[in-house]
Amino acid sequence: MTSQLEVCLLTLPHETRFVKHEASRKMSTMTQTSDSLDDGPILVVDDDDSLREFCSRVLQAYGHEVHTAGLAEEALSLASQNSYRIVLLDLKMPGMDGIECLRRLKAQGCRADVVMITGYGNVPTAVEAMKVGAKDIVEKPFRPDDLQAMLQDILARQQKAVSEDPIVAFIQTNATEIGSRKDIANRLGVSLERVSACVQEQTGLSFRQFLHACRLDLAKRLLENTELDVSEIAVRAGFQTVQHFSRVFSKREGVSPKIYRLRIRAES
Repeated sequence: MTSQLEVCLLTLPHETRFVKHEASRKMSTMTQTSDSLDDGPILVVDDDDSLREFCSRVLQAYGHEVHTAGLAEEALSLASQNSYRIVLLDLKMPGMDGIECLRRLKAQGCRADVVMITGYGNVPTAVEAMKVGAKDIVEKPFRPDDLQAMLQDILARQQKAVSEDPIVAFIQTNATEIGSRKDIANRLGVSLERVSACVQEQTGLSFRQFLHACRLDLAKRLLENTELDVSEIAVRAGFQTVQHFSRVFSKREGVSPKIYRLRIRAES
């Protein structure tokens, strides 16, 4: 039986022509996003040859430099020799799985934003991946547009972080992983008081308010642009429980996450 991914690959020449057309239309935006950042390549790690080829051709059509690896060990070797901006990492692979590979990437100093690729999407997996340091999770099969939109969002966040105060930028980039001011102080070598003072000075918000604002911005994008259920969005946005997420979201937006999504869909 032909899988959904194989069907997508069978139509890849047509999809690639479409992607190239879209790439030319959006290239000025892409250039603005990447001009102030090192032009590092994207690494695709998956034991499925067809998926690696699919991702590689789509991303190259959008103008990205792409490296590929079929196993986690190969990815670790490549990451030790190259400075990647983004790593697309399969969750289930022979031998070392994606979670362990992610841990080792972080341990060896890889600074790339890591997106987990999975056909086994569930909340426990998302929780573990986010705790280890994944920036996002994408479920197979996915369309070229979905892949590019996700990467553009990550690149835009990277670009925004470049020009801002390092403490504020760190919170924006790592909001889903930060538990307290201590996490930031330890990572950046500053005092707890400096973290609070900087956030207040730059944003006018308390540390906790700003952290929640960053998480809610991500949650709103997911509500607007995906079909993920609210519980999974809560996890991806860095909240421990869906109840806490719903309370914080409703307090800021005046409506529940579900109602917010319905209103956005009705308006569009």
